[in-house]
Amino acid sequence: MKFIAKREVKIADEDIFISKLAIQKHFGFSSYLVGKLVKEETLSEPVKLAQKVTGWPLSEVKQLNQISTS
Repeated sequence: MKFIAKREVKIADEDIFISKLAIQKHFGFSSYLVGKLVKEETLSEPVKLAQKVTGWPLSEVKQLNQISTS
């Protein structure tokens, strides 16, 4: 079996989206709290990623991490 040499791939934050479910599990947020963050404009309106799956850009989710640790 041949292994492909490791290479570094740079991806812009805007290209990576985190689903609502992943945010809820990672931060322990309820669906209600995620909705409240959208209403308060801490998070933008979610982007449809797939059928019944919404999410936000990684750059926005990183901001949540700063807020939750403050």
